[in-house]
Amino acid sequence: MNVENSRDYYGKVLQGSQDLKTDACCTMAAPPDRVIEALRNVHPEVKARYYGCGLVLPQAIEGAAILDLGSGSGQDAYVLAQLVGESGSVTGVDTTPEQLAVAREHEEWHRERFGYAAS
Repeated sequence: MNVENSRDYYGKVLQGSQDLKTDACCTMAAPPDRVIEALRNVHPEVKARYYGCGLVLPQAIEGAAILDLGSGSGQDAYVLAQLVGESGSVTGVDTTPEQLAVAREHEEWHRERFGYAAS
C-alpha cells in the first residue's frame, strides 16, 4: 500500500472503527488500568476514528517527550499526554489530513479536560 492509498483509506473510506475490514491490528489483552482511566478523558469522536494497533508505553513515562508516528485521530497521543503530564510533551505525526483534522479539532477540549495550560 502506498502513501496515497493509505491516506485515502484512513481519511476517506473509514468513517469509524466499525468500518475496519479486519481485526489484524487488534489485541485481545486489556490495556493497563492507567490507560483505561486515561481513555475515559478522550473525546468520543477521537475514539470513534481510532484505527490503531494498540498502545505500547514504558512504565516510567512521566515528563517524557513522546513522538507518536501514525497518530491518526490522536487517541494514543491524548492518552500519552495525560501519562507524561504537563511537564512532558507528545507530538503526533500522520500523513492523513482528515485524521489530523479530527485530532486538532479537539485539542483545546482535551487541554481543558486535562487541566493543562495553553502552550
